[in-house]
Amino acid sequence: MFNTLKKASLALLVASTSLVQFGCDKDDPEADKSGNWYRAGIPNFGGFARTRAVSFVINNKGYIGTGLVNETNPRVKDFWSYDAGTKIWTQVAAFAGTGRTDAVAFVVGGKAYVGTGYDNVTTIDNGYKKDFYQYDPATNKWKAVADFLGGTRQYATSFVVNDRAYVGLGYNGSNYYQDFYEYNPTTDKWSEIATFTGGKRRGAISFTVGGKAYVGFGTSNAGTETKDLYVFDPAGNSGSGAWSRTEHNDDNFPTRSHGLALVINEKAYIIGGNGKQDVWEYTPGSNLWTEVASFEGGQRGFAAGFSIGNIGYFGTGSATGSNGLDDFWAFDPTAAVNDDDNQ
Repeated sequence: MFNTLKKASLALLVASTSLVQFGCDKDDPEADKSGNWYRAGIPNFGGFARTRAVSFVINNKGYIGTGLVNETNPRVKDFWSYDAGTKIWTQVAAFAGTGRTDAVAFVVGGKAYVGTGYDNVTTIDNGYKKDFYQYDPATNKWKAVADFLGGTRQYATSFVVNDRAYVGLGYNGSNYYQDFYEYNPTTDKWSEIATFTGGKRRGAISFTVGGKAYVGFGTSNAGTETKDLYVFDPAGNSGSGAWSRTEHNDDNFPTRSHGLALVINEKAYIIGGNGKQDVWEYTPGSNLWTEVASFEGGQRGFAAGFSIGNIGYFGTGSATGSNGLDDFWAFDPTAAVNDDDNQ
């Protein structure tokens, strides 16, 4: 009896070991990374395929609009909302400004703000924009607000801290910028704050997590992609703000520009960028960066996305030198990699 049990146990052990070896490919660089990307059950973006759009979240609905499409009139102003519960895209009121690419967006007080960018109307400021508009989801209407104080530009970056919005950096066809401005939605006024200490750049990535704002990456005015990161303290310098550089824990953390940051469960995820598809998780407080499962849609820059609940959503954009795309993906940072749910 003992020998029979022993043989049976040994057979189970061998079978279990075989299953583990079969299910976990040691040669697969993604095998030991956390997080899972999937397309199963996720509809493609509701509008035309596009790149260089803006995105934001209000009341657990994600929004994507403007951008460059693969059509006769490439710069568009349409907007779409995504309901993660029903998995339905719905077209909403079109952006009130001109159709454009490379704008910025932020949300304060349950309303979205979209502005700056490039519309290719070269007879007016060479096509570079400084106008801003507010979107109210309750009325589904846009209205003009104060122009951006920093002047015309595209490829700027934005973030929100303590119900104030901040916009800066970017490019206007001849100059790169490193200035930053604060927007007060109550007074509808902009004011200049402390200059970004990381130098001039475009295509930077920003996020707010753990009550602090971070800005970094992007392309410098020398044409070099960067990977430095700075934290912003709005109370510093007697209220004009202060920037301080953080340090990456991994020397192999690659440079990038025109990537996207999503915040899920109080952690930030840097996704892709021009010619990139890798994804990195940032844990506030410890300044720890960890590489997680790469985006399964391939190299992707100029993309759009948002977080709803514990899931991130990411899509549109383009690979280097390609047309815009309309695929859309979900990312669960706590799930194991599953290659069978990306169709």
